Amino acid sequence: MHSRAHMLLEKEYLLLQKQPAWGIEAEPLRDDSLFEWMATIKGLKDTIWEGGVFAVNLKFDENFNNIPPSVRFHTVPFHPNIDMNTGQPCVDFLDDYSIWKESYSLLSILLAIQCLLSNPVLKNAVNQDACSILLETPDLYRQMVVDCVSASQRVLAGENLQADDAKVRFDKTEDGLVDKPITSQGRLAKVSFDEYLTTWSGIATSKAQANMKNPLLEAIKNNPKMQTAHFGLPLEELQQHMKKQLQEHNSLMYGNFTSKPDKKDSQDKKLDHINKMRKIYLPSRKIAPPPSTAQSEIGDPWEKDVDDLVEWTANLDEEELE
Repeated sequence: MHSRAHMLLEKEYLLLQKQPAWGIEAEPLRDDSLFEWMATIKGLKDTIWEGGVFAVNLKFDENFNNIPPSVRFHTVPFHPNIDMNTGQPCVDFLDDYSIWKESYSLLSILLAIQCLLSNPVLKNAVNQDACSILLETPDLYRQMVVDCVSASQRVLAGENLQADDAKVRFDKTEDGLVDKPITSQGRLAKVSFDEYLTTWSGIATSKAQANMKNPLLEAIKNNPKMQTAHFGLPLEELQQHMKKQLQEHNSLMYGNFTSKPDKKDSQDKKLDHINKMRKIYLPSRKIAPPPSTAQSEIGDPWEKDVDDLVEWTANLDEEELE
């Protein structure tokens, strides 16, 4: 005979199936036990949480419904009243057993959490970062909620994909019904080792030798139809492009050791470089104009001053100086 808590949970399950609420789904994780559930809660329409789908884990014990269940978000939203580390929502009747009432049902718990998303309580918030952003920069909070909604949709899509892979179908054989996993064609396929090696060698960025051939490009060269389909170039032009790219790649990776540079070209390049540096860094010198004929005959003015200074020095009396 089942316990009282088990029978109450059976009743809750039947009520959810008969009277479903918008945006809320819940079911036990195991067929042989009703004490652990997984629920999904959608954000309310005409709110910033619209479009979000959040998974919630509920754990009951034998004392239900004298005490509330343990509730944790599996897809944790960025919200002032939801702990980012544990995923526990801050709901008064879930945290305080004295407030909990036996009349509260599983649906009422999920509805309260659904309303909490769009109506945060900023007093005693468990996520202080979300609370501060909501108060100081509401636009940033709105954007973070939008990102959170998008992330929940991606998580849901991934879980649905795993659920589809886990489904089975039954094929009839001589020995009876045999379950056969359903797989999506094109998602999983067997590949031979030769095909794998050819593909890997074609896309690998490192080569064992510089002159190592690319098997994918070789296949294209040997098949004009593939070459035309992928590149739209004639075979000769394609080979020229490939040869040029290979030479550039080898010169960058290994250096160009095939030919020595011409000595004269190297010197010309150096001289050209030096001339350019001179023009940039050395100031231009102004060439003085040639002296006129009159100046050439008279001489520079400073020469006469020098002669006068020498003559005055020679006429000085040594005794008077002493």
